[in-house]
Amino acid sequence: MTPTDSQLPQPTPDPPRVSVVIVTRNQARALRRCLEALSKSTLAAKTEVFVVDNASTDGSNVIQDDFEAVTYLKLPKNFGWTKAANIALRSTQAESILFLDPRVELAPGAVEAMANEVNDVSDAAAVCPALESASGAPAAFLRKLPTPGEIRPAYFALSELPGEPLAVEFPGAVALLIRKAFLKGMNFLDERYGELWSDAEIAAQVRRAGRKILMLPGARGTFHPEDSAPALKSSLLEADFEQGAATFLSKHHGGGIGRRVRSAAGALATLQLGLLVHLVSGQKVDGTQE
Repeated sequence: MTPTDSQLPQPTPDPPRVSVVIVTRNQARALRRCLEALSKSTLAAKTEVFVVDNASTDGSNVIQDDFEAVTYLKLPKNFGWTKAANIALRSTQAESILFLDPRVELAPGAVEAMANEVNDVSDAAAVCPALESASGAPAAFLRKLPTPGEIRPAYFALSELPGEPLAVEFPGAVALLIRKAFLKGMNFLDERYGELWSDAEIAAQVRRAGRKILMLPGARGTFHPEDSAPALKSSLLEADFEQGAATFLSKHHGGGIGRRVRSAAGALATLQLGLLVHLVSGQKVDGTQE
């Protein structure tokens, strides 16, 4: 008896090499540009893309109709970057995760160059592209890691893009490709953070492990900061920052409790009652604020 096609062993498709995680909120123009660039990637056939939409109201969800290969996760509320990214991470299949801001437009060879580098360099836990502004100047997306003495480090740009891979301290998650095994070792993203601080946590854990984050001159992209998500309520975002700062300091420097007390006392002294309420209640951007 001849077996039918359905009875024959079926080949198992190869898993993707890279899983892209994009968290967006009311950034339809930027998201479309970002996805169009990814569709032209030299590694597009071996890449899976997850878009996590933090309750956009600008029609961003219709974009999914033009990108059939993209998995679009529409959240009912703004869950913040950390929780939204973790939702996508649970479904990723690749061994390399690319956190990508909608404002980044990657060159066709960028994803492949980053994937190759993080696989080939044993002490590189993560890599980022060399990003330029629309004018062609190096983009200001790098920072120093926060410390108790400098808790809000400023963004800065390199004077010129490097000619060789360059170790950078804190490129954030604007465009960061990292080994999934490293994220698993962190137990993925700490949801005590909300909208802010998860990117600093990743960079701090890389440094704690004695590993590197490399900027790759062979991976290029354009950063469009003008397409940022609309600003959140200032008191809530400041509370999110302070809650995250206290958590970060507790994990890496000590003094987190003192930070919480000082921030609440400062809000009371300056009569910032909305901020005080958020701080006392432990409120952050995680979906419970609406």
